[in-house]
Amino acid sequence: MKRRLFIGIVALGFCLVAGVLAFRRSGEGPLYQGKTIEGWAAQLLAPGADVREQATSVFRGLGSNAVPGLIKLLESHDPIWRKQLWGWALRLPPRYRPGLLRHSRVPREAEIHREAAMALTIIGPNAKAAVPALGRALLSKERENCWCFADALGAMGPEALAALTHALANSDPDIRAAAIFGLGKLGPAAEPAVSPLLQCLKDENANVRDRAVQALTGIGPPAVPELIQAIEHEKGQVRQGAAKALMNAFVQRRLIEPALLGMLQDEEPASRQQAIATLAAIHAREEPVILAIAACLKDPVPEVRVAAAKGLAEMSRKAQPAVPALIEALKDATAEVRSNAAKTLGLIGPPAKAAQPVLARLLEDPDASVCAAAKEALLKMQEGQGRPVPR
Repeated sequence: MKRRLFIGIVALGFCLVAGVLAFRRSGEGPLYQGKTIEGWAAQLLAPGADVREQATSVFRGLGSNAVPGLIKLLESHDPIWRKQLWGWALRLPPRYRPGLLRHSRVPREAEIHREAAMALTIIGPNAKAAVPALGRALLSKERENCWCFADALGAMGPEALAALTHALANSDPDIRAAAIFGLGKLGPAAEPAVSPLLQCLKDENANVRDRAVQALTGIGPPAVPELIQAIEHEKGQVRQGAAKALMNAFVQRRLIEPALLGMLQDEEPASRQQAIATLAAIHAREEPVILAIAACLKDPVPEVRVAAAKGLAEMSRKAQPAVPALIEALKDATAEVRSNAAKTLGLIGPPAKAAQPVLARLLEDPDASVCAAAKEALLKMQEGQGRPVPR
């Protein structure tokens, strides 16, 4: 056993010497303020905030001048002998390791790539020459760094659009999600990627779908026409994701209301719920919209009825045309529906006073949340009328 261990150590020592002779670097590259590009990039991951800020300032000052060096770092790799040496050494007893590893750097290929990507992100559009290298890095097997690569590509501007869109077809969901994140950073410039992003709404990975919704929202008005088409012609998760992306769209309501009203008739309960949520989020408060949502208080699925009551609550006093339907909802078999209907009537206030008799009866409801909601609603309706709330 000792003889075999001795032979192994000798072999490793030989590999170390040969490797050092073959791969020893002739220089560290040009210096800037006393440090190499690699040295400044390493500072971006330093524990001290002031040290990181110093490195950030350096890369902002260097701008495109730092890009060739950063590309070289991004494409650098630890020699195979170094990876093997450390892998073997860590399997040996601790007392044998110092002699073997004394003259060999710790493999830090992934860290160097991350640092280079961070520096390129700081430089931004002036580093667009790095787009091809970043695109290749994004598709590499460095899953732990894919978000850094996508972040850097997103900082490059429209020149990165093709690389990020290409990555949407990758088999790795982390890479797909990271690419979508990068596209979201491009904002309106990512308009050509709207169709591929809509396809991502069908992805089997929930994180990819959620990221696609965020990216479509970030693209903004340029994405709206295709989002409306998706609501009108698609089904399931694509339709729901498109409607969700419109929740924060700063566009005229009249452009998207018709598609959402049609979505209220979707055969899937989740789609009907999302249509209600989006209509409420865009502050669609015209009477036809209110009545359409109020009709959903009779939906066969309790979750949709709850969504309708909550959606009407977003409209506050504007929801007055829905009062008759809300009064009927106070009699719903589902406690959550009764509770939310009562809350909504309370938000409508005195104009919903026709609901007071039913609300008074709900003070004896077996569900505590319904009792509390009914009491609160009565207080709001009777405000200023000098009439006590029944107990």
